[in-house]
Amino acid sequence: MTTNFPSSIDNFTNPTSSSTMASPSHSAQHADVNDAVEALQAKVGVDGSAVTSSLDYKVANQGLTLVKTVSIGSGVTSVTVTDAFSATFENYKVLTNIENASANNDVYFRLGGVSTNTYDRTRQLWFVASTTPGYGAETAQTAGWWGVNRTGEGSDTVSEIFRPYIAKPTTVKSEAFYKDIAGQMQFRLHASIQRGDLSHTSLTLLVSSGTMSNGTIRVYGYNNG
Repeated sequence: MTTNFPSSIDNFTNPTSSSTMASPSHSAQHADVNDAVEALQAKVGVDGSAVTSSLDYKVANQGLTLVKTVSIGSGVTSVTVTDAFSATFENYKVLTNIENASANNDVYFRLGGVSTNTYDRTRQLWFVASTTPGYGAETAQTAGWWGVNRTGEGSDTVSEIFRPYIAKPTTVKSEAFYKDIAGQMQFRLHASIQRGDLSHTSLTLLVSSGTMSNGTIRVYGYNNG
């Protein structure tokens, strides 16, 4: 019989100890099993399969894929993630955890080492104890907004970077969570754009004053499939 997999599960006839080679047909049994195995292989797919219906392709092309993890050292003013962006992914999510800072500082980013006045940035922030958001805007800076630290405290930041590897302007959205000087949790939303038709492969985080210590930067690529 021709295999029914993957539309339905096959129902094979198993020979018994008293079965002859003709009942069930020995050659037919081998052919049926071969058909079923080939159907299974097609469904699973080879490594790096380009067949969109294969499990290998679907697993590799869903959700987020971890690209790189970099540790933040002790008492550093900047940290660079090399080989963060490539043609493999179009858009990225970056999770940053900073455990401590030596001073109240802002965390900025640069793409591909670009340090000229090509970063336009805005910021919007909310306080837990206030319903009125604060707002600030800046243009033509040498770095984009990323996050905020307070003395003795770190921060957690969720950032999305759109098309950094493509030679087009790159936009970045960051959501920073940290304790303010009164010890209350604060949320700040940052939006920046790095102007210029540039292709970037690296990301650098730096602080406006003092240092940052310990933590991780994890870069994930968004799968388009």
